[in-house]
Amino acid sequence: MKTAVFLLLLALPLAGHAEPPPGTHGQKAPAAEPMKRFQWRDEAAGYTFVAPPRWAEKVRAVPLTSAELARSGATSGVKFVAGSKTLLVLLSSDDERAKAVTDAGNRELSRHEGHIVAVHAESDSGELALTDEELGNAVQWDGVGATSLR
Repeated sequence: MKTAVFLLLLALPLAGHAEPPPGTHGQKAPAAEPMKRFQWRDEAAGYTFVAPPRWAEKVRAVPLTSAELARSGATSGVKFVAGSKTLLVLLSSDDERAKAVTDAGNRELSRHEGHIVAVHAESDSGELALTDEELGNAVQWDGVGATSLR
């Protein structure tokens, strides 16, 4: 019994040297990391495309060339690329050109005040592929918020 008490007393100074958690005893708490987010804005059409956080720092937006826009019938567009792989293409147009955009094999994603957004998603995008729900919530029109998939 005396040995157990003696060992316990010896261990007390060691317990006193334990590091307190950050933010206690006058130490500064670690800075919070900002939420990583991926978004792309189409000023002409008036919407923002917001992808899930898993796209942050992995995907980049590449505006479509004039030739690509002419082929698609869209007035503006962007492709989202991870490395050398295109994940999806967003095309925007006015209501008058909507038929040309969808006839080119693109699916209407959202429509608002005379503008549409159509999407062409690659089928093999792996972990970066967006679900229908994520796509439906990705287009946020100015002053409206998220819209649903059509």
